[in-house]
Amino acid sequence: MKKYILALAAVVIAFNSWSQAQFYGESFDKSQKFTLNDLYKAMDMTDSVDMIISAEIIQTCKKAGCWMEIQNADGTMKTKVFMKDHAFGVPLEGCEKKSCLVHGRAFRYNLSVEYLRHLAEDAGKSKAEIEKITQPETAIAIDAWGVWID
Repeated sequence: MKKYILALAAVVIAFNSWSQAQFYGESFDKSQKFTLNDLYKAMDMTDSVDMIISAEIIQTCKKAGCWMEIQNADGTMKTKVFMKDHAFGVPLEGCEKKSCLVHGRAFRYNLSVEYLRHLAEDAGKSKAEIEKITQPETAIAIDAWGVWID
């Protein structure tokens, strides 16, 4: 009986530690957060801005967790988040549809066809989907110093 209780306690502890929210990269004060809508408005007036963004994760890099794509609550705004200098990674799977906070510097940049194809490959897209990428994109992205996944 004692062994069963200890085994049950171990399972409960493991489940709780697995399901809890977690920081990746540098920790930060989570109290002052903004939306992607706020970020896009700020980027209309400047080339870069440091912010904490609250969003939902769409996907993460399936190879190293070195990037993720996030969206606002209604799915109308999306942006890529890159883990600054590959200093840390987020989980490769299981983050989709989870809430997150991203602390980093947003900036505008041009994505080459080659780099967009690299990102599509990292995301596990098919060869046919990758070959459909034929035009570069200008986008707003975030270099993250830290990420909180709920």
